[in-house]
Amino acid sequence: MFLLKKLMRFPIYFVLVILAMMYVIPLLMIFTNSFMSQAEISRHYSDKYTAFDYERRDEIHYAEYKLIPDKFTLAQYDTLLLKTPKYLDLFLNAVKLTLPAVFFQIIIGSLCAYGFTISHFRYKELLFCVYIIVMILPYQATLVPNYLIAEKMGLLNHHLSIILPAIFSPFAVFIMRQSMKSIPKDIFHAADMDGANHFHKFIYIALPLTKGGVASLFILSFTEYWSMVELPMILLRDADKAPLSLFLLKIGQDNMGLIFAASFFYMLPVIWIFLYGNEYFEEGVKLSALK
Repeated sequence: MFLLKKLMRFPIYFVLVILAMMYVIPLLMIFTNSFMSQAEISRHYSDKYTAFDYERRDEIHYAEYKLIPDKFTLAQYDTLLLKTPKYLDLFLNAVKLTLPAVFFQIIIGSLCAYGFTISHFRYKELLFCVYIIVMILPYQATLVPNYLIAEKMGLLNHHLSIILPAIFSPFAVFIMRQSMKSIPKDIFHAADMDGANHFHKFIYIALPLTKGGVASLFILSFTEYWSMVELPMILLRDADKAPLSLFLLKIGQDNMGLIFAASFFYMLPVIWIFLYGNEYFEEGVKLSALK
């Protein structure tokens, strides 16, 4: 019976492995191809002819995807990090935009979630429902109001035009409130009996017991703002202030090998953060789902 159950699970595992490979192989190719020489990349990925060149269809050249380079070289990373200062400037812009937005989003979201968790005011659930409605609105529905407000405040072409709306994201309140709802009420009652104020309950009870929610919020928010395109495209008119996500492809126009190196280097922070906080991330998602 046990063997039969294992055999029945085999097709499911097989399908899951195939789906996982569909996601992993492109990332692996970006990593390995970043160590190719420019000549090898041009030979395999040259777009001199395309499938739409019907007049010279006998000479059409298709991309030849390759996983293992003929010869490993660090020339692309040398060019990218040492000879292309523009890349590092745009990378630094992404850091300036993402870290403050995520850091203050966690603080504001946690404080609001704490208020929703322990308070008993009459319209608490109605107010939280408003948060949910704003959270599920299409992105395009909030883009125009953000632009108008930034214009009125004189923040256009400034990083604050992106950071300020991110700080007050309703998604952060939702994630943290779902995590804090898992804390037994008796813990807060015991803290009240010991004379703890709201500051102590928030710092020493709420935050330590919702590490999973904080990790989930950090990973999801960091990924979102690290790879954002629409907001900087509309709110930042100066190209020197834009993050790297807008100009990732333009960097390698004259050197196609830089595309692979720049893409992988740009993915490293997201990959590292996810791997480091994976355990807490899973815990936070489970708690949010249960509540």
